[in-house]
Amino acid sequence: MRYKVGDIVLVSSPAGKVIPNIHVKLLKRVVVKPSKGNRMDWPGYSGWEATPVYSEEIKRMRKEWSIPFTEPEKDITFVYDKNIVKKPRKPAPKYERVSKNVRRRRRSRKVESKASDKTRKS
Repeated sequence: MRYKVGDIVLVSSPAGKVIPNIHVKLLKRVVVKPSKGNRMDWPGYSGWEATPVYSEEIKRMRKEWSIPFTEPEKDITFVYDKNIVKKPRKPAPKYERVSKNVRRRRRSRKVESKASDKTRKS
């Protein structure tokens, strides 16, 4: 699928599937051809300069993963072609619920002190 400048796409992290996918807006296409070096040949790569779109996703990335995004439409990052997951029809931030052991509230019993027992008996 061909993407255009201005498209909003869902991208995954090159660090792995643990980091959640985010929506980015594609800004500029980058294609680097392979080049020959002195000691090794450098492979080529292609991708996009992009910027995160939704502030909710930016906050989650900063809080849970310490990824230093600051504001939507201001930060510029690079996205490889292989990390583009899809172009959603209606892009919207996805809220993922993390299942944690939630402690249920237990009703506390009213325990009367010994002093109150003595006053009741007399």
